[in-house]
Amino acid sequence: MSYFNHAFQKTFVATDGFYKTAGAYYNGINGNIGTDFKFTFVDPNTWLVPDVDGATTVACPLVLVSSSIHPNDKIGPFHGGYSETVKSKTINPKYISRFYRVDPCTPQNAQITVGLNQDNFEDPGTCQKDFLCGETYYLRVDIKGSPVLRTLSRNTYYTADAYTGCCAADALAPTAVNPMIVYANWAYNLLNSPLINPFIQVHVTYSTDAGTTWEELGDGTSSQANLATLLAFIQNPASIGDATTLAGLIIDGAYVDTRFETCTFYPNDSILAYIEPVKIYASEVDYTGEPCTFTGLCVTNQCLPVQGAGYGENILRSLILTEAYAQQPFYTGMDLRIREITNGTDVFNAIDKNSTYTRYYIQHSVPRFNNPTGTFDNDQYLLEIVTDGTVADFETFMTNWLANANSSCVGLEVFGCPNCGEDPAGSCPGDCTPVEPFTPVV
Repeated sequence: MSYFNHAFQKTFVATDGFYKTAGAYYNGINGNIGTDFKFTFVDPNTWLVPDVDGATTVACPLVLVSSSIHPNDKIGPFHGGYSETVKSKTINPKYISRFYRVDPCTPQNAQITVGLNQDNFEDPGTCQKDFLCGETYYLRVDIKGSPVLRTLSRNTYYTADAYTGCCAADALAPTAVNPMIVYANWAYNLLNSPLINPFIQVHVTYSTDAGTTWEELGDGTSSQANLATLLAFIQNPASIGDATTLAGLIIDGAYVDTRFETCTFYPNDSILAYIEPVKIYASEVDYTGEPCTFTGLCVTNQCLPVQGAGYGENILRSLILTEAYAQQPFYTGMDLRIREITNGTDVFNAIDKNSTYTRYYIQHSVPRFNNPTGTFDNDQYLLEIVTDGTVADFETFMTNWLANANSSCVGLEVFGCPNCGEDPAGSCPGDCTPVEPFTPVV
């Protein structure tokens, strides 16, 4: 029995496409099923595939069926039936409440810019800040997200300071200094902090020819070589530029998570940090941490972080849950060889944990017309169909099936990847190529 908005979920592996042979008796396509992961609908009275290709008249309740993930039908001489196809309860199209598709998404690292860079230097009035001699400037950077919480059990932040040096003895008023002094100090302090440097890369960019060409000081990492490069400039700021130099920071979210491979795979291994990029927030503050007294320093969300979607890592866990409902639990005890004995390793043959998949979802309910309590109730089910890309024939069939059953108010919803930047068109003002740590590690 389902309560409130909870729905029982069941996963169907259908990476080999939609089976459309009308009138065929569907028994797992080829009977075996280890190498042919297809899905279709069948009439619950005849177990024959209806005209899912034309779908001009199909309006009756159907059963969703997909191939078994198990190539071996028996374990020992007695326990069998493992290659039986995976079936849903009878689906009445009038009781389908949602039909939607979730497209795979590559995780995108967050990227913010502080000060000037090659994209905003043409309008320096809003982003160029004059740093004066004899002052100390503070930049607070907050890092949030599951990678930080898993590492430190809390979100983290760091306030970097930069002293611009003494003013000239004959100066009547504070004068502007090379902005590289401030940005290099900020970058050095951020990358030298063990609380924050595992989660970011800080690139110091500058131009000494009024924005015609832009260069980078160091490589943005927290390596000893890069820290030495930044420190060398801090100790000798006259080596690059002067007060007319255009400069700024580009801060990228970067994180590498520990991952366990198949031999030590457990369904409760955390993978949030692997697919979720960190979130970065920055602002100039005073020595007490107050951010509201400063203006002129431009901080821009160049690229917003994007959560990864459709990874085999997640789908494997859904498939293991489905197998457990079918009384085929995934062994997680001491001797992992039992997984192979009980067909548990078949989940890895069905789903590649390092690949991405498209997922379709059908949410429907099964009414309970005879309820001992006298209260009308229903069970709600969410069917997850895992495919290798979009399946146009399946989408067409679902549209026609729902329309024929007078359920045309339920249509296909598509959840694609969110825009990388703030531009509604989806273009990013800067370089939004994911940094290397977000490439799947195998």
